[in-house]
Amino acid sequence: MDRLRVPMQDQERFNNTLPWHELAADVTPSERVFVVHHLGIPQMPPVQDWYLVVDGLVERPLRLGLSDLQGFERREVLAVHECAGSPLRPTVPVRRVANVRWSGVTLASVLRGAGIAAAARYVWATGADGGIYPPTGHPNECYRKDLPLAKALQDEVLLAWEMNGAALDTRHGAPVRLVVPGFYGTNSVKWLTALSLQPDRADGYFTQTLYNDEVVRDGEKVAQPVWATAPNSVIVAPALGAQLPVGRCDIRGWAWGAAPIATVAVSTDGGQRWMPAQLRPRREFGWQGFGASWDATAGAHTLMCRATDAQGVAQPLSGARNEVMRLAVSVG
Repeated sequence: MDRLRVPMQDQERFNNTLPWHELAADVTPSERVFVVHHLGIPQMPPVQDWYLVVDGLVERPLRLGLSDLQGFERREVLAVHECAGSPLRPTVPVRRVANVRWSGVTLASVLRGAGIAAAARYVWATGADGGIYPPTGHPNECYRKDLPLAKALQDEVLLAWEMNGAALDTRHGAPVRLVVPGFYGTNSVKWLTALSLQPDRADGYFTQTLYNDEVVRDGEKVAQPVWATAPNSVIVAPALGAQLPVGRCDIRGWAWGAAPIATVAVSTDGGQRWMPAQLRPRREFGWQGFGASWDATAGAHTLMCRATDAQGVAQPLSGARNEVMRLAVSVG
């Protein structure tokens, strides 16, 4: 089936990042959730004219409007939403992150409604946005990503039309977007127009070229898709560059990853010594709050936080998108 095709109303690439201390709320207000547009913003039709195609290795190809999706059982998921950063500089941390309550229908229920063929291994998700990717000049018919079918069938993966209890706005992918908790935001395709079950990974620039990390396995360099979110953490209080009084200082922040975070350690001297932080259990797929108290002495200090997940994977000290953050403060 032909997917919905629309013109682009804005062909400018855009991204924004909030200062860490503005992420103090447990659930990030929608107006403070970061925005990333690789190719611009498509000019989506009125909601009543939008539709989603489901095809490929399915028994019953589908064409679904929003009212059709709303006929499935509704699901809400609280989940961290994190940008993987620039695909051209994959080791540079940007820490664009938010904790969001999404509402919609599970991707699994829609795929099962179409009937999944035995040969299907991946779900290709296509957005309405297309055009030139400005950093490289590469033309793209559309923005397309893929998911392993095993991940796509997890109950937390949604086709979402609400964000924090309100309808998605255009910047965040209205009328319907994919939401993949535990995977980086690049996989949560906005302005969704098509889902296709396929035996292999998707074609296209954003799957075959960009968003693949070079890793070493068995002595050989291989490309690893930027899928699962690595353990990460940020300090939200005190703020960057804060002037603090001598004495007790409370350090607070958030930690998250594809797997639950098991421990967070905090340093106040640039990593020479570490102390354990108190850590809140994970709720659904959201981030986990942590806190520690520090008897601050006069002078310049570098605060750090380091998360380790339940599988024993810790944030690296440098050289990765999830490297340990460093926060300079002055005391006295």
